[in-house]
Amino acid sequence: MDKPNNQVPRAFDREIFAALGELERILYFHWDLTTDVMEFDNPRAGRIYALPDKVMHNASSALWVGGLIHRDDVRLLHRFMKILYQPTRENSSVHKRRLPAKLRLRSRNGDGYIWVNIHTLVYFEKGRPTALFGTVRNIQAQKKWERKMEQQAECDHLTGLLNKEGMKNSVSNYLDSISPKLDRCALLLIDADGFKDINDTFGHLFGDAVLTDMGLAIEGNFRDSDLKGRIGGDEFVVLFRNLRSTDVLEDRCEALIRNLSRTYEDNGHSLNFSISIGAALYPDHGTNYTELFRRADRALYEAKGNGKNQLVLYRPSLLGSVPLVKNSRDPQSFEDFQQKAFKDNMLEFIFRLLYETNSPRATIELTLGMFGKQFNFDRVAVDRYDKKANQYTNAYEWLSPRGISMHPARDNDRGSGFELRNLKNQMVLSLYHPMSYGVVSICRNTSLLDVKYQPAIDYFRVGAFAHCLITHGFDTIGCFGFECQDAHDFTQEELNDLHTFCVLLGNILLPQESDTRTREENEHLRDLLDHMQEMIYIVDRETMVPVYVNQTIRQTLSDSSSEEPCYMRFHHLDAPCKDCPAQKLTGAGYEYLEQEMHSWGCLTYTRACNLTWKHDGHPVMLVIQKPS
Repeated sequence: MDKPNNQVPRAFDREIFAALGELERILYFHWDLTTDVMEFDNPRAGRIYALPDKVMHNASSALWVGGLIHRDDVRLLHRFMKILYQPTRENSSVHKRRLPAKLRLRSRNGDGYIWVNIHTLVYFEKGRPTALFGTVRNIQAQKKWERKMEQQAECDHLTGLLNKEGMKNSVSNYLDSISPKLDRCALLLIDADGFKDINDTFGHLFGDAVLTDMGLAIEGNFRDSDLKGRIGGDEFVVLFRNLRSTDVLEDRCEALIRNLSRTYEDNGHSLNFSISIGAALYPDHGTNYTELFRRADRALYEAKGNGKNQLVLYRPSLLGSVPLVKNSRDPQSFEDFQQKAFKDNMLEFIFRLLYETNSPRATIELTLGMFGKQFNFDRVAVDRYDKKANQYTNAYEWLSPRGISMHPARDNDRGSGFELRNLKNQMVLSLYHPMSYGVVSICRNTSLLDVKYQPAIDYFRVGAFAHCLITHGFDTIGCFGFECQDAHDFTQEELNDLHTFCVLLGNILLPQESDTRTREENEHLRDLLDHMQEMIYIVDRETMVPVYVNQTIRQTLSDSSSEEPCYMRFHHLDAPCKDCPAQKLTGAGYEYLEQEMHSWGCLTYTRACNLTWKHDGHPVMLVIQKPS
């Protein structure tokens, strides 16, 4: 009698699931958290990992210290374990929690690590985790493909170096990983001298060969650990990592300059070729790619202007430091040059100064001195207006050798100095009136004013003054003024400059200074929130898109789009979470709301409050979620 043919399955059963798991190379595992024993199913799928075929005792120890996880992913594993053992309340209705992770497992043949995607379900009894069921899926091919695509997208096809976007990303990632207190590096901007003439004379194919040769020279001149890229045309960038001495940097750059200094000849044509290099140091000249590139570009501009075929290290030239090039001016002549540049074109000077320093504070402070020296004033000052206190307080001032400070720090106590400063402010305020130069307070001879102001006039030695209100929109935010110890007839040029600088202060310099201060405060807040264990994030009120997530979330979540609203990105919902307290905030005042709700796969206590956080002008709110 013939044996019956194998039956065709008509429904899902264990055999079908095992076959599909093997097809997809999915490894299943069960972790008994009470005995710390991990059991594996579908052994064929697990044979590529350095894992036991069936059972792993003392699983937590083996995972932590057994070298099964790539060392760069151990920190993520620690975070995973910490969240795994967070208990729920005994009377909570939550009995399971989802925990995903992406990390690298050691391969069985010992030749490296394999990227895997892990999905787990944790089950609780009386508020404590007791069992974990999970799957391990091999995503090594996907990761390799993604990396290959990234490399192709970031590669310059002519030279084989990084392209503009790839260089920016690589440098930014590296700078994010180092410390300005411990590490030093240099960003070099390398540009060909005379390349256009070579390209026009010998043709584009010859020009491409020159660029390829230039790329090879740069590749061979610097270390393998340095980042090298071509960002367009004949312009290259190098990040010189682990800088121990600027002497070493100069030696490497000078060797490259010598190597690429040559003459090209063809059909009777002869053209010289060389390179110029501008360099900026981390952290001295900047701590991010944009700051370093801007300063290296400024140094390159100077190298070109000083005869090309040389290296110039960035210097804050408008702040009066002595340049490295041999034909530099002495400090006094350089200061004279500054003053002439300011007198010839005040606006250009100020904007150039702001561009080079990237500091509104430094720009304001130096500009006050320029005004004082140009017009022989004894005091030039910027006062801030406090709307709540309805008073002006000095923020910046420049003093001649005869000038008397109005800064609050000059008053050792709230005695006569404090009272006289207020009296002087009242004197200036009493004379404000609208003019073609703005709202201005002018007195050409203070001896003609009311005698009640005489104590302040004598104390601060004010013979004449001209002050102009600084406005931003419809708000008054301060005033800017010139003062002399003797009577002075202010000229039209002086009043025009007074008004012009007030406009710059109100619309560019003081708002930027406030933004910088707010960003610094945000940085301190980020550091604080990153060290907290709760799930903490900050969202844009209008879009509910997170503008910040703390380290607990960053190290736990799998990859997702940063442009998704929080309810989609974190909880995979199409609408805001039910009972979310953030939705109930009005955005006014010091609101604080707390709500128990289901999120992150469990019951959480969620708190929300309004927060001052600089983000595109939109109000934002802080959300804190902690499993109950």
